[in-house]
Amino acid sequence: MQILCEAAIRMRLSALIVLGSLCGVAQAQAQAQAMKHPGVLVSGEQLNFIEQQVKEKKEPIYGEYLKATASPLAAFDYKLLGPPLTGIVDCGPYSRPDHGCHAEDTDASAAYLQAVLWWITGDHRYADNSIRIMNTYARQLKGYTGSNAPLQAAWSSETFPRAAEIIRYSHAGWKQEDIQAFSTMLTQVILPHIHDGGPRTNGNWELSMIEGMMGIAVFTDDRALLNHAEGMWRKRVATYFYNAKLDGDHPRTPDPSVHQSWYGQTTFDESTNGIAAETCRDLGHTGYSIAATMAAAETAHIQGDKLYESEEQRLIGVLEFHAHLFLRKEPAPATVCGGKVHYAEGYTFGIGYNEYHNRLGQSLPETREWLDHILSVAEPVDIHMMTFELLTHGEDAKGKGTDLAATPGAAAH
Repeated sequence: MQILCEAAIRMRLSALIVLGSLCGVAQAQAQAQAMKHPGVLVSGEQLNFIEQQVKEKKEPIYGEYLKATASPLAAFDYKLLGPPLTGIVDCGPYSRPDHGCHAEDTDASAAYLQAVLWWITGDHRYADNSIRIMNTYARQLKGYTGSNAPLQAAWSSETFPRAAEIIRYSHAGWKQEDIQAFSTMLTQVILPHIHDGGPRTNGNWELSMIEGMMGIAVFTDDRALLNHAEGMWRKRVATYFYNAKLDGDHPRTPDPSVHQSWYGQTTFDESTNGIAAETCRDLGHTGYSIAATMAAAETAHIQGDKLYESEEQRLIGVLEFHAHLFLRKEPAPATVCGGKVHYAEGYTFGIGYNEYHNRLGQSLPETREWLDHILSVAEPVDIHMMTFELLTHGEDAKGKGTDLAATPGAAAH
């Protein structure tokens, strides 16, 4: 009997050891999968760094901070523009019709910028404005309609989660029931429009959707959604941006469901290394694509994932190629869009430069020259997902330093 009892005890102990081991593995896996907060585009560490740079009036961040505080988006008496009384945002091509489209875009940008300024300054008026904007949309936004509904949802999903992460994890006083209402808006009103990507022709749409999904995933602690979005990023980036060394004499072929147009571009070699599928459409939509691509990679970076690294060679080429076009040093060669490029203004590339130069020490001379130009102009960059990128990513908390020029006259303020 004693032998039987001792055997039973040993079996019980073994079971407990196994169970404890399994629990330990599960706990380790859960910790490995846990999201970092704030973790959408800007980390807490980076926000603290920005705050210190502003206090010490260090460029280029301090000059961008002055531009930000002077922006209508940062007004203490900011007046909400939307959503429409119906709760339905109706957007057609190029926002025609525009029933709440530009209003929502502006409100989301204001919520994000004021959240950033709240962290930097500690002035609660910024936090209160950001919370007021997000609560209004959380309670009143009912849906999207029109041919551009998916794109409008994507743009909102890029910006709103950035604001929400900062406010939620900065002790700003955002009530739990309001946070829940906002989460419901993200997952039930916005996410259905972007989860599967598309349309399968314009990459700027899908890349914005991917970035937006990643922000929603982090805010709602949905690792499966984050993995889904990162998988889409890897596929789309590799086929949307051309790299001569990686791809040979033609771009990579996307999935059969993607009918990607190159808008007449036929030359694919070193002379077009870095060109995007929509470059020959116009540099405006291409700028959206680059911004969304880099912002998504930045959120992944904060969460410990390596999208930047997986396409380093390709994306450095993208930045340098398009910065050169934006600088307009000479007419576009015949190999690029037949020599006819449709230009646009207001695109920075600051997030990508921060990664590849400030962190990794890579040389991107064309991108640097373009960013020095951006820093020199009085008007800030605050279109769609590109909201004061050089305020938040003009330099990096763990970087090797930046060589960007100071904003002219900024130090005199």
